[in-house]
Order: sequence, then C-alpha cells, then structure tokens
Amino acid sequence: MPEDDGARRDAEGGWLPAQRPEELRAGVEENLRSLQVERMDLVNLRVLPADGQQAVPLAEQLGALEDLRAEGKLELVGVSNVTRAQAEQALELVDIAGIQNAYSLLDRSSEDLLELCQQRDIAFVPFFPLGSAFTGGPAALAADPVVSGVAAKHAATPSQIALAWLLQRDERILLIPGTSSVAHLEENVAAGDIALDAEDLERLAAVEEVGGPAR
Repeated sequence: MPEDDGARRDAEGGWLPAQRPEELRAGVEENLRSLQVERMDLVNLRVLPADGQQAVPLAEQLGALEDLRAEGKLELVGVSNVTRAQAEQALELVDIAGIQNAYSLLDRSSEDLLELCQQRDIAFVPFFPLGSAFTGGPAALAADPVVSGVAAKHAATPSQIALAWLLQRDERILLIPGTSSVAHLEENVAAGDIALDAEDLERLAAVEEVGGPAR
C-alpha cells in the first residue's frame, strides 16, 4: 500500500509542509497505526517546489525514510511532485522505486520524468491521469474532437482512451485513477483492453495540452 509523506493538510484542506525528519517519522508511524499494519509497502516523499520553500534538505528527508526502512517500517521509497533535477538528486542519495508526478494526455509537462524512469528502469505513477481541475479533467477530454473521435472508433469513453494512451506510453507506468463506484472501477479496468493502433497514437500525440498547475 502506497502512502504520501512530506506534507499535511490544514483545517481548510490546504497543503502545509511536514518535512522535518521527526515529522516524516510521525507521519509514517501514524499511517501504520491507522492502517493497523507493521510495514508500508511504499512511501512517497512529496517534495516542495525548488523555489526556496524547501527548508529541509532533501538528503535529510530521504535519510529519515531510509532509517524507517532499516527499521522495517517501510519497504520502498518513492518521490512525488518533483522536478527532474530533484529526482536525479534523490536517485543519487537512496534507492528510489518510483516517481509520482502529474501526467496525462492533457498535461505532458512531466515527460522528462517519464524519460528518467525509462533510463533508470523504475516505475512512473501519473497522478491526475485524466487531467485535473486545472486542465478541465474528463470534461475537457470529452470535449476534444480527436479524443472523442478515437473513443467512438473503439466504442469507448474519452476517459478510457486517455487511460489506454497512458498504458501504451510505457510499461513502467502504473495507473491510480480515482474510482467513485463499482461501475467506474469496471470502466477504468476495461481501459486496459483497448489496443490503440499507430494511427490512434499519432492523432492523440497532436492533442493540444492544457496548462497544468504551477509547481
């Protein structure tokens, strides 16, 4: 089971940094208690933007997670919301199992992170795989004539086409689409059965991106 660490929510739902070693340890141990398990399969360190906000050096943050791994409280470490430079730094410091960044048909700004995962043979986990509120999400996919056209060809939904596109981008991509019902789950799973051909992929490559959230 994966968990994110390195940030917490305030009373209004906004993100606050929680990156000091003692905060990271407390976050992991709280998750262990709430989930009633002895070890987390994967903990993603949510990294703050490289613009001066990151008061705690990345080495100290990853060092805290490495200590928890040595104690048997987690198995794998990943990083989330990173730039390529931050990801490369993390890879020099500890064994990184995967990178989790926003990435979708509508927002390919993390293409360089996917390339890095290909080079290092590690997992890439796209969050907002159907786009976010900043990109219009599933509604924007449905409104795009190329996406809707490919969807009609395969008797699929535009969201299924977007997920199928991600799955065919690279074998290292692991999807975590949101699921609100059993029907929604079945729709997401069925995307794995869609085989996009070369013409589909060429058409989808030309879909205009929508600017994602600023890091």
